[in-house]
Amino acid sequence: MHTSLLPGARSLGAALTGGALLAGVLAGTPAAASPAPAVAPAVAPATATTTATECGEGAGLPDANISIQLFTHVGELGFGTPAPETIDRVLGAVADAGFTNIEPFDQPYGMPVQEYQEILDRHGLEVSSSHGATDWETWPETVAYAVALGQDYIGTGGMAGGYGTYDEAVATAEHVNRLGRYAHEHGIDKIALHNHQDEFLTRYPDPETGETVSAWQVIEEHTDPRYVTFQLDVGWAADAGIDVPTWIEKYGDRIELLHVKDAVNVNAEGDMRQVALGTGDLDLPAIIAAAEPYVQYYTYEWDDAPSFETSAESYRYLRCYLADGGDEVCDPDDGESLALGRPVTTSSIDDPSRTGEMAVDGNAGTRWGSGWSEPEWIAVDLGAPYDLRRVVVDWETAYASGYEIQVSADGEDWTTVHTVTDGDGLFDDLEVAGTGRHVRLYATERATQWGFSIYELEVYGTPVGAEPAPEPEARGAGYWTSEYRQVGHPDHTAEELECYLASTRAQSAVFDEAVALDTLDDAVQVLWPRHHDEPVDVLDRQLLTLWLNVASGAIDPDQSVAGGRTVGDLLAAVEAARLEAGAHRDGLARYGAALEAVDAGR
Repeated sequence: MHTSLLPGARSLGAALTGGALLAGVLAGTPAAASPAPAVAPAVAPATATTTATECGEGAGLPDANISIQLFTHVGELGFGTPAPETIDRVLGAVADAGFTNIEPFDQPYGMPVQEYQEILDRHGLEVSSSHGATDWETWPETVAYAVALGQDYIGTGGMAGGYGTYDEAVATAEHVNRLGRYAHEHGIDKIALHNHQDEFLTRYPDPETGETVSAWQVIEEHTDPRYVTFQLDVGWAADAGIDVPTWIEKYGDRIELLHVKDAVNVNAEGDMRQVALGTGDLDLPAIIAAAEPYVQYYTYEWDDAPSFETSAESYRYLRCYLADGGDEVCDPDDGESLALGRPVTTSSIDDPSRTGEMAVDGNAGTRWGSGWSEPEWIAVDLGAPYDLRRVVVDWETAYASGYEIQVSADGEDWTTVHTVTDGDGLFDDLEVAGTGRHVRLYATERATQWGFSIYELEVYGTPVGAEPAPEPEARGAGYWTSEYRQVGHPDHTAEELECYLASTRAQSAVFDEAVALDTLDDAVQVLWPRHHDEPVDVLDRQLLTLWLNVASGAIDPDQSVAGGRTVGDLLAAVEAARLEAGAHRDGLARYGAALEAVDAGR
């Protein structure tokens, strides 16, 4: 049986391991005789109604464990009890973003719980937990409201008391124990305490050991785990200098809820700035991996987020973070922004603390702010002429809905190389094509009542006359083995190689589930032909090589091959056959039969 299969496998493998271009390789590659492939060549774009089927089982967190803190949309809800029509509209938008659980703040509301429950039911939502007052006098009412909504947890936006001294922290813990015990005895599982930065930054000596401990640690030590748990806000903890995965591993049995934030300028000069999940500096996959043995609810929060679209994006991240990103090419590092630290001129500033230099200082916590008018502009002198290819704009809330990117040789005569007419703020990553020494952002239309404000303006390109970077070339397994060992072909940085492997794992069910590549060394073992002679190993090496070429941008998954199919179709068909075989070295007979079916489709 294997004899009839190996020629097809070898035709793919021989060309790839020999470094030949893919177009010649795939002309004789078998087409899929099986139905729909198990692995798609690219990840579907984010939508507001992501399902487990779209992402794949195990591609992220289950819906039942994902929630959203409604303070994310405090700008829509306001404080106190919103009008019923406001709650209905906001909860409808939250449900459309994909969420099935919510975490209200300022609960209990002034509206009857039955009326609130009807709104929840209308949008298919449940209350996972809540934040509200923790004074003893109103606690029975707060608990009764939460019990009526079927909550497991009831919480607070802080620690429910002071912690300026060690004794104050102990007293707060005693108060929380009383609250938690009452809640538990009346139908709630536990009270959950939520942190900001100060709970970690407030520190004092332990009177018994002399060891310096944080307020969070003191309250954790003196609360009863039967009645009290913690909702670790990963963003504020990271901004306080906490290694969040390590902290969870140490205290995980006391942490049953997370506030999942992402941010830039974390634990740095200036303020931490929140962003959509998966777009900031936090290592969320590592945090989630550490939390999974302990945490019941992963509650997304972006304090006063700019839109419901960012909530939909963040929901999708939690549902699909293990599958998303595999279709992205790992571009070579653009290096340092050409604008970093260069001289800047502006049309105006709105305050002496927000000068133009702050938009090119490399600090995502400082910004330039213009006068409250239009047009306004900011220009940077790069010091020499460059062939420009990319401009990145990191907007503050006061963004431009309309603006132009302009270049100039002398700072006087300007040529527009990119026009934006539908700007939505946040980050704009723009492709440009032009040559100049000076770059100007010329803002023509305000999106807010304020002026224009930019945290960072980045410019990328190459000196005029420099040789362009070579296009990526399709390579064989021997090349990639040397690359991973950094021997012979130092064409890529270690970061790029990590990105290629991550992209491969994100798209490939074979390598994510069957081979489970975790490190570069694991990839070397698959690629190294001397130790992999069995048919299943040969195909794994061929598949990994092809995936690495796709990840590096050397091969386009939409490239046509024989039979009117694409490279992506080929990968999906061969992976479907590979997965049908079962475990890595088991079921070779079934594996061979599946490949024979693929081979018969030629």
